[in-house]
Amino acid sequence: MECKKIFRAADVQTLDDYTVLHEPIAPIDLMERAARAFTDRLVALYPRVPRFNIVAGTGNNGGDGYAVGRLLLERGRGARLYAVHVSERFSPCCMINRERFLAAGGDVVEVCREEEFVPVGEGAWVDALFGTGLDRPVYGWVAGVIRRLNEGEGPVIAVDTPSGLMSEENRENDGAIVRATRTLTFQFPKLAFMLASNYRHVGRFEVLDIGLQPAILRDHPSRFYYVTPGAVAATLPPFDKFAHKGTLGHALLIAGSDRVAGAALLAARGVVRAGVGLLTVHVPRSLKEMMHVAVPEALVEVDKGGCFTGVEMSSAYGAIGIGPGLGVSPDSALGLRRLLADRPGRLVMDADALNIVAREPAGVESLPAGAVLTPHVGEFDRLTGKAADDFERLNKLINFASRYRLYVVLKGAHTAVATPGGACYFNMSGNPGMAKGGTGDVLTGVLTALLASGLPVEDAVLAGVYVHGLAGDIAAAEHGERGLTSGDVADALGKAWRQCERERDKR
Repeated sequence: MECKKIFRAADVQTLDDYTVLHEPIAPIDLMERAARAFTDRLVALYPRVPRFNIVAGTGNNGGDGYAVGRLLLERGRGARLYAVHVSERFSPCCMINRERFLAAGGDVVEVCREEEFVPVGEGAWVDALFGTGLDRPVYGWVAGVIRRLNEGEGPVIAVDTPSGLMSEENRENDGAIVRATRTLTFQFPKLAFMLASNYRHVGRFEVLDIGLQPAILRDHPSRFYYVTPGAVAATLPPFDKFAHKGTLGHALLIAGSDRVAGAALLAARGVVRAGVGLLTVHVPRSLKEMMHVAVPEALVEVDKGGCFTGVEMSSAYGAIGIGPGLGVSPDSALGLRRLLADRPGRLVMDADALNIVAREPAGVESLPAGAVLTPHVGEFDRLTGKAADDFERLNKLINFASRYRLYVVLKGAHTAVATPGGACYFNMSGNPGMAKGGTGDVLTGVLTALLASGLPVEDAVLAGVYVHGLAGDIAAAEHGERGLTSGDVADALGKAWRQCERERDKR
């Protein structure tokens, strides 16, 4: 799947330089392009704000701020600029845009000490102090300026990245960092934006295309990506006119226990809403009638015990999903060991299947290469050991998937999918309303169905994660995030697939 890349801060100058050389375009004109993209989105988001207060530094991020201020004045919008002298020298592009802003009649407040920055008055604030090139924490009087900005009133919109936040790792960043309401970032999101610990600084973010050269974006290496609707749509082949249930895949779902019946039902609903031809559900006898009624599309296979104890393998199964509501009894642990010993083909493991593996002395080593694991943070920490912070966990995720040749779906606000080849993909769909019990079970069903249908594993995983989140967004639009349930997500899957198919058919 051809997703868009996330580059590191150290790559940004290379991308800019290539664009300057090969478009060709002068650096000041590339900055102008970025400022126009930012200003266009800014005024669209805040059409009634009477004045924008821009806090600009002396580097290229400050140059963006001066250019935004001039463009606002040209559009008849109020703009005042606080020139924070973080350095004795301005970058060349920053100086040019400072002179242009002054020539346009711009109002500048020079700030050389913390006390000279008084963030009062109506309007919104634009943060253009530091950009992606920042490589150390912000201390001293400039840190005081940031703290005052954070304590002020009105929304704060960051240019490219919140000042003080480094683009990747912030584990030892104890300096001042802007708390932005929104971040409008250029060309690609920054890796730090994907980590929960940085949300209070980044706020809601959007990616603005500033026209960097496609060749360098394509060819410059990165192991980090984000999933786009177009990439997902391109991987979904239309059904063959003569398709039948035998050609659309047969999935086996092993789930449920006497105590947790709903997980099996939700996972089964995820399977049947993801285009599989046949579904066999293996459940305890106590769930048989419930499954027949709730998911009439499924074939129901009853376990010989009161919980999962084992299953007879069949070459008819295109993929197996196991874990939702399974329980972690010794009998179920033995049943899972037997299943893994049979070396099943395509396999999705979630919830209690992962908890059992984490308890086994050689649990992870017993997993077949290419298996798909879908842990939440707690389950992942049980598999790999507790991480000190989000960044360390991300590194653990990539190393774990690469070492054991697995696909690992670490669920969260930007679900991260690590591949056996060392790549990491972040999902961009979904919403906080999905943080409810059962939504992960639906995802297990969706992934099992897509794997059974024969899609390449990586495409199936990325498409399933994205469409599951998209279904959550569609359901939230109808029910609201607070009222959203996992069953609503399952019910919205049909509309989500239809949206992707329409996107595919436009290509």
